[in-house]
Amino acid sequence: MSSNLVPVGLLKPHPKNAEYFSRPPRDKYEEIKRSIAAEGIRDPLKVTPDYTVVAGHLRLEIAKELGLERVPVEIVDGDAEYLEYLLIADNEERRYCQDPVKKAKRAEFLRRYWGVREGRLARPGTPEGHFVPQAKTLADVAEAIGETEKNVKRLLKLNDLIPPLQDLVSSGRLAQTAAYSLAFLPPEEQQHLLDVLGESGVCGLSVREAQELRRQLDAERRRLAEAQARIRGLEERVAELQADSEDMEVLCSELERLREENERLKAQAAGAVERAVERVIYRPDPEQEAELERLRGEVAELRERLSRLSDRRGAEEQAAELDRLIREKQAQLERLEAERAMLDRELQGRRHAAALLRALDSLLIPLERRKEEVAELLRTCEIEANVRSRLRGYAELLRWYADRLEEAGRTVTVMDCR
Repeated sequence: MSSNLVPVGLLKPHPKNAEYFSRPPRDKYEEIKRSIAAEGIRDPLKVTPDYTVVAGHLRLEIAKELGLERVPVEIVDGDAEYLEYLLIADNEERRYCQDPVKKAKRAEFLRRYWGVREGRLARPGTPEGHFVPQAKTLADVAEAIGETEKNVKRLLKLNDLIPPLQDLVSSGRLAQTAAYSLAFLPPEEQQHLLDVLGESGVCGLSVREAQELRRQLDAERRRLAEAQARIRGLEERVAELQADSEDMEVLCSELERLREENERLKAQAAGAVERAVERVIYRPDPEQEAELERLRGEVAELRERLSRLSDRRGAEEQAAELDRLIREKQAQLERLEAERAMLDRELQGRRHAAALLRALDSLLIPLERRKEEVAELLRTCEIEANVRSRLRGYAELLRWYADRLEEAGRTVTVMDCR
C-alpha cells in the first residue's frame, strides 16, 4: 500500500456505495465538515489503482465543497468482491446508516463473502494476507452490522422484496415487520398486491393482515402445485402404457379432467391476491357473526317452547316468563344486527376509501417523483404562447383536483383502511 496526495478530479465513487449506505444526518455531516475545514483530512481515502473510492466518499464530497484541490489517498488492490468487502467493512465503522434495506444488503454481501453457508476456508482470488476463516457465522455478520443474530435473519429476508416495496421500507412508510411477511411472496404476487392496494393500502397493512395474506396466497399456490403434480403423474403413467391398455381410456379421461381442473385453478390464481385482500382486509367480525347466530338460535328455541306451552293449561306464568325472555333476546338480537349493519357500512366505506387512495396514488405519486424535474424545466425553458395556453389548462385541471380534495377533507371522514 502507498499514500499520496492526488487531485480530487481523478477520484470517482464506488458504484455500490449508494446501495449500501445512506447520507448521514445533516448535523453529523456538518460536524465532519467543520473538522476537515479546521484540520484537513487526517485519514487517507482508500482508493483502487484506477482511483475508485473504496472508503472516503463523504470526505471526498466535503473536500469538493471546501474547494480542496488534492486529498490524501491510500492505494488498495484486490478482486472486485474483496474491494466491495472493504467498502462495507471500513464504512461500517465510520458511518451511521440505519436504513433496514441497505443494512439487509450489507448483511447479505457479508454472508456470501464469508461463505457462512458454504463453510469455505478462504476465497479464491483474495490477495495474500486477506484470509477468511471457516469460523465465520451469522453471528459475525450480526456483529459487523450492529444487530442481533435474530434481527439479521429477518433483515436478510428484506432482500427478497421487490424494489418498490424496498423503497417504502427505506422511507419508513411500510413497517419492517409487515414487510418481512410480504417478502415471502413471489415477486409477481408482491407487485400484484401493490397494484391492488396501492402504496397507501400496502403501507397501512398491520402485521396480522400481512401474515394472513401470505398464508392465503401460499395456500393458493400449494393447490395449484398439487394439481400440476397430479397431471405430471398421470402423464407419466399414460406414457408408460401401451396404446391397447385397458386402463388407457380411463386414465386419459382422468387426465383430461385434471387438465381442466388445472386450467380452472390457474384462472383462479390470477385473482388470488384480490380474494385474499377481500377475506383479510374487508371482512365482517367473525365473533360478532357467531354471536348473532347464537342469539337467533336461542330466540327460535324460546319461541318453540312458548308455542308448546300455549296448548297446556296452567302454564300462564311459564308462558309469560318465556315471552319476557324472547323479548329480551330479540332486543339483543336487534342491537347486534344494528351493529352488524353499521359494520357493513364501515367496511363499504373502507373499500371506497382504498379505491380512492389507489386512484390518487396512481395519479399523484408520478407527479411527486418528477416534481424537481418539472421545476427545473419550468425555470430554464422559454415558454411560447401556445405552450402557455396548455399550461393554463393543466393548472386549471390541478386546481379542480385540489378543490375537490380540500372539500372532501372538510366534509368526509376517510376511514383508516387497515
